[in-house]
Amino acid sequence: MDKPSPGKVLLALDVSPRSRAALELAAALAAARDVELAGLFIEDINLLHLAALPFTREIGQFSRASPLATPQLEHALRCEAEQARHLLADTATRLQLRWSFQLARGQIATELFARADEPDLVVLGKSARMGTMPLWTLLCEAPPPPPRQHVTRPRLLVLFDGSPGAARALALARDLAQSQDGELRVLIPADNEADFLRHANAAMALAPASAGSCRRLLPGDTRALAAAVREENASSLVLDGSRSLRSGTGFAALLNDIDCPVILVS
Repeated sequence: MDKPSPGKVLLALDVSPRSRAALELAAALAAARDVELAGLFIEDINLLHLAALPFTREIGQFSRASPLATPQLEHALRCEAEQARHLLADTATRLQLRWSFQLARGQIATELFARADEPDLVVLGKSARMGTMPLWTLLCEAPPPPPRQHVTRPRLLVLFDGSPGAARALALARDLAQSQDGELRVLIPADNEADFLRHANAAMALAPASAGSCRRLLPGDTRALAAAVREENASSLVLDGSRSLRSGTGFAALLNDIDCPVILVS
């Protein structure tokens, strides 16, 4: 038996449909690399601070507004974390993967980037605020499966600025598109047309399948990036995890504005 490769795939997850898609993607990446699948559930510290305020109220689907106590919120988050751990364990067992699960408390960007130098890849399946499930739905039991959706050809987006890290992100996106029989689209941040064409030519040299599918964005514009992801109906977004998106606010805004999994390449 070959010696397992070093490294791991770190997955930030919850129990939302977006997170389930990210789990399958992260598991496939871990299996292809023969590395550990490391799950991370982050309790939103901002939400816990909000719950501690005396005027905070929770509004349920069929109930009146009621005080939201910190112990109640902590219990709900722990229930969701346990659901996420079971989802991770079931997937890892099915694919015979080595796996681990860790619970953390903080802000998602801060917690992720504190760990970003350890794994080969980081896959995100949750937003930077508390996920898609209201507190009154967070029960300590497995949630129902998401509704079956029409299957379309995967469309992978990658942000490419010509840097070595972006080249690694593009290479991964290219390989994923090939393995999934998907489409590859390249988003290029550029101040002018000359820079855009230069980076587009470099992208096409690294990934010939991206020819004719390069799109220009303004550098550092996370709103434009999020809009492009939505307009392209992306199945996943691949980013260089070592560059400008380490800005906590910009990264958090991006995660909150898109619905597909995000892959950070170290």
